[in-house]
Amino acid sequence: MKLVFIFITVCILSAVGDRLEFGSSPSSFNDMKKEAEAQKSEVAKLKSKGEMEIEFQALKSEVSMLKTQVQHHYGHRLGCKSGTAQLGYSGKRNKSRVQYIPFHGTFHRTPALVVGMTSLDTYRKKNVRIRTTVQHLTRYGFVLKITSWGNSITYNVVYTWMACPK
Repeated sequence: MKLVFIFITVCILSAVGDRLEFGSSPSSFNDMKKEAEAQKSEVAKLKSKGEMEIEFQALKSEVSMLKTQVQHHYGHRLGCKSGTAQLGYSGKRNKSRVQYIPFHGTFHRTPALVVGMTSLDTYRKKNVRIRTTVQHLTRYGFVLKITSWGNSITYNVVYTWMACPK
């Protein structure tokens, strides 16, 4: 009986040929075949690990080159320098005091400079009169000068400064 069943099955398969499909939909085999081919196509588009490594190294080299160019062309705009300066007590009235303040490292050109007074100590029974000027600004540093007049007595002045490339 089994032999007859197998024989009948083989005859039916031979008669139907490649049209024999499994599943509920007559096109499910073709759909699965198309989906498999699409996935093969996507896999073929993917790069190998070696190709990805080569591309990564090329991009890394390009970024390094661009970074060097930016630093070369625009590096002078970077690197502000700042600090504090203290001009201490002078018991003489109407006294000018000067102090040379060097930059820590030089600029390519003379920088822009901002100076602000952060502390001022004067004799409380006298008027406060003080003038601050920047003299001889160069790419290496500057001279800070304070002058008092009238009967002002200045014990201490502290300044904060910032120099940035133009």
